[in-house]
Amino acid sequence: MLTAWQSKLLDRYAPYTVLNCRKVCRQAFLEAMKLGLIHANPFDLVKPPRGKAKSARRALPAAEAKQLVAAAGELRYGAAVTLLFCQGWRVSEVLGLAWEDLDLGAGTARIRRGAAYTPTAGMVLGTTKTAGAQGIHHLAPIAVERLRLQREKQQLERERCDDAWPAHTFDGQTISMVFTNQYGGLVNRQAIVKDVERAARKAGIDSAGLATHTGRRTVITALYANGELDLADVARQVGHSDTKTTAGYVRDLGQRPADTARKAAQLLDPSV
Repeated sequence: MLTAWQSKLLDRYAPYTVLNCRKVCRQAFLEAMKLGLIHANPFDLVKPPRGKAKSARRALPAAEAKQLVAAAGELRYGAAVTLLFCQGWRVSEVLGLAWEDLDLGAGTARIRRGAAYTPTAGMVLGTTKTAGAQGIHHLAPIAVERLRLQREKQQLERERCDDAWPAHTFDGQTISMVFTNQYGGLVNRQAIVKDVERAARKAGIDSAGLATHTGRRTVITALYANGELDLADVARQVGHSDTKTTAGYVRDLGQRPADTARKAAQLLDPSV
């Protein structure tokens, strides 16, 4: 039965998806073994599917990230692109940001919610992906500047809008969203992806494979490879609850291996 179940899943889904399903179900059988309900795990008799290794997703070098952020300034969602590539936030956290969450004078923002697409209701507000993302975040100066410009642009759109600007609510409170379309509605992630690609082309950067999560990988890699920070510091910056997750985003170690080898030589090499 398990072999047939796994085969049917492979007809519809990628091997890695099936492996994840198998992992969850196998864990359930392990719990049944602990309770004495069964004597062996039947998944041990079913060969798992082979999953092709995932190709490493892109992270921009710090210099290219600066160029991309600079080029995004004139775009409609340039402030959102800036938050992705300077702060390392998830796009859902960027699109869930409200003006009530910001203290631009102090240069801080509080992440309280996310915005994501659902097949039944479209874009909706909800909780953040992890609790680690919530809390106060210190903004880069360029992010503060772009958010101030975003507020001015949005106010002009409010004045020009013929219909009433829609109100958004979360946890029973009315909030004013930072990023909206020209009619005040929530913004779809694809609109931000397009502006990331536009900014890359303006900066002369290959836009192939760039998306909203590229900013997160870029920030994590830059901070770890060149920022002389440990993974725990980087994890706090981007809102990861586990440093193992943060480590999976690192695409370049920078000078860290050479620095480590140099320190080892200083401590242990008698010729140094």
